[in-house]
Amino acid sequence: MHSDLMKVRRDLKTVRDPYSGNEYVVVLPIMPDVAIIHAAKGSRSGEITTDATRNDRLLAMAAKKTIAVVEEIVEPEAVLPGRQEVFVASVHIDAVVLAPVGAHPTACPGIYETDAAHIREYVAASKDEQGFRAYLEKYIFGPEDHKRYLEVVNFRGGKQS
Repeated sequence: MHSDLMKVRRDLKTVRDPYSGNEYVVVLPIMPDVAIIHAAKGSRSGEITTDATRNDRLLAMAAKKTIAVVEEIVEPEAVLPGRQEVFVASVHIDAVVLAPVGAHPTACPGIYETDAAHIREYVAASKDEQGFRAYLEKYIFGPEDHKRYLEVVNFRGGKQS
């Protein structure tokens, strides 16, 4: 609070806690129009479970609309968080989309790992416009659907042991 950051960040304000009397630095909340989050499982009625190490529940609660991309559609009573998962209530989810391996090239913990080689390819391709355009054509615009994308990236993942 007593740094030069308050001089350069005009969006930061201070408020006094009415209970303790302490003064705190606050910033206005971020409210995205749309959030797209990935979850291991979800129901058609909107309940999902997602990785507890991410801020997906907070993001879903902050966004005006939230789309949950899920690995598996299950019955509502089966949407129970496991170890290292959190439950997100349907009141925070506007749409559930079934897309197995939808988090690729990142991981879906407990289901498949991060595709590190693909991430390295993306980083290398993004260093110049020509390389990035080639990457987009190969992986984004080229495949006619997600199944074909997984063939192009040679996805051979599966359940982690």
